[in-house]
Amino acid sequence: MEKEYSRIYLILPEIKELIAKKEKEELKEIFKDYEPVEIAQVMGEFSLREKVYLFSLWDLDFAADVFEKLDEEEQIEILTTIDDVKKRGLLNELAPDERADLFEELSPEIAERFLSIMKKEEAQDVKELMSYPPTSAGGIMTTEFARVRENMTAGEALEELRKSAKDLEMVYYIYVLNEKDKLVGVLSLKELILADPEKKIKKLMHRNPITLPVTMDQEEVAKRIANYDLLALPVVDENGKMKGIITVDDVIDVIREENTEDMYKFGAAGKHSEEYMKMRATTIAKNRLTWLVILGITGFFSGIVMQKFSFALESVVSLAFYIPVLMDTSGNAGTQAAMAVVRGLAIGEVRLKDIWLVVKKEIFIGGIMGIPLGGITLIRAIIFQRNSLLGVCVAFSMLIAIVTATSLGSLLPLVCKRLKLDPAVVSGPLITTILDIFSLTIYFGVSIFFLKI
Repeated sequence: MEKEYSRIYLILPEIKELIAKKEKEELKEIFKDYEPVEIAQVMGEFSLREKVYLFSLWDLDFAADVFEKLDEEEQIEILTTIDDVKKRGLLNELAPDERADLFEELSPEIAERFLSIMKKEEAQDVKELMSYPPTSAGGIMTTEFARVRENMTAGEALEELRKSAKDLEMVYYIYVLNEKDKLVGVLSLKELILADPEKKIKKLMHRNPITLPVTMDQEEVAKRIANYDLLALPVVDENGKMKGIITVDDVIDVIREENTEDMYKFGAAGKHSEEYMKMRATTIAKNRLTWLVILGITGFFSGIVMQKFSFALESVVSLAFYIPVLMDTSGNAGTQAAMAVVRGLAIGEVRLKDIWLVVKKEIFIGGIMGIPLGGITLIRAIIFQRNSLLGVCVAFSMLIAIVTATSLGSLLPLVCKRLKLDPAVVSGPLITTILDIFSLTIYFGVSIFFLKI
């Protein structure tokens, strides 16, 4: 979020003055009026000493809430500076999934040192979460959730939740476990509150709840939660034992991450590893250069096609005038089709079994678009070159090129999906380069046929 959206920027000078004067109580009162995310947005305006001072003032719960909203660099900077007592409390207080994300960024030596000062159960929790692939359901879940036993009464369950709820991220759904910690049911907090206190949980719960396998990819997790329109879903292992939950805010982070990754791939800009402003120019250049080399080598084939048909250009020089518009239009049409299919695959609108339906639809779409686009080139050739036969040649080439572009643009992502590759690797520039070759071949083939070259 940009700086101007944080209200706290308006009183930054006052806060800095209070820090300089060590006015602890006034500082505590000021920060009570702001959300942790707003405070995290302005932490970059403070020196390291000021940051450490502020964290020493705040209650542990509040400090942990602010800490979770900082980026990993700031988190590590603060953790390596504050005293061990505050460090231990902060690490123990963090949400399990946020804490695991932090430890993923630490060196093995620092991670081991931090684990050694944490509570045993919290340290074990970190190790378990880090054992899962970071982009799996297990890697993004939180292990703290509202749980009750099936043999409890509603009254006993409420009493149990009163003890544990303050440490939980989500209490709207109550998960029912048996003695072996297997998930057997779920009920909402509202259902529990309204129930007869003497009624057994197993009589209130909904059986066969929707679950997520611990190994499921995060992109599939996001689709599943969006499909069922729930605030959270439970994560279970292969034996049905409940391991944690994934909440809707986790899914928002996943969607943002996946969309960013797909955007970079589709633009042939390489891999996105961190924020643009924090990436070194050499790293960005290296990421982009790989694709540019591939596209450049592929583009050589366009030159080969033009060289092979150079006799046609020598015979009818006017043919050269329409090469740019033909290549650009077909490339753009192919990119449009590919983008629509990649998005459809990502959100589940398009499935692999629809492959030929999609291609047929895009052929029809290409025909609809190709007719008016071909008509425009026909009119231009008649007006400027005063050559109706050339106009027909270019118009017909445009129609065939657009149909080819939309069908190929829709087919390639589906083929990638079938081959277990990320459809987003079929980038816009790659499709454009491939279609340049096809467009030129079509154009010269049609020209030789109509103009009898």
